[in-house]
Amino acid sequence: MPLTGTARRKTQQDAAESGTSALVAESEPARLDRKRLDVFTHARLWKNPCGFAARFNYIALRYNVPLYGWVEERFGLSRVEFVVIYSLAIHDGVTASEIASSTAFPKNTLSRAVNRLLKLGYIARKADGDDRRMQILTLLPAGRAIYDEALPRFAGMEQEMLAPLSLVEREMLSMLLAKVVLATFGTDQAEQEPQE
Repeated sequence: MPLTGTARRKTQQDAAESGTSALVAESEPARLDRKRLDVFTHARLWKNPCGFAARFNYIALRYNVPLYGWVEERFGLSRVEFVVIYSLAIHDGVTASEIASSTAFPKNTLSRAVNRLLKLGYIARKADGDDRRMQILTLLPAGRAIYDEALPRFAGMEQEMLAPLSLVEREMLSMLLAKVVLATFGTDQAEQEPQE
């Protein structure tokens, strides 16, 4: 909903006080108004020299904490265990190392999760036909049933979070985040290259 002249001036005034630009302040959803947030959270989100990371983490926590809490309560699975199931539902037939690399979970943490999921009968592991050292993971029907039950809750929470944005804004946000994510691949590769 567009701001009225008085509300716009108040928002610009608040932006000037907090050090944010008027353009950013005009686009802030009402729920992030300083009157509705505690002083510290407002400062973390809007006065932070690392504002993108702060806002990104704020959103991620409000998504992850309730959802993974529900997963643990409903299925008795830790976050990393569910991430393995989710990963295999998206792209079956990958290795634990590939999941670890993609999710940034430590390999030993992921290895424990894989072993527990194998014991529970949610996933299977077999040697790759071309390279017997590679262990390929696949999702079993019991694991697929967990994913199928959980997905609507995860997708629904995402839709709730995106509700303040128009379709055009959602597409723009998706493109901008993709650009930031893709730029990290070059950084990751450069960090892995041996120094001479």
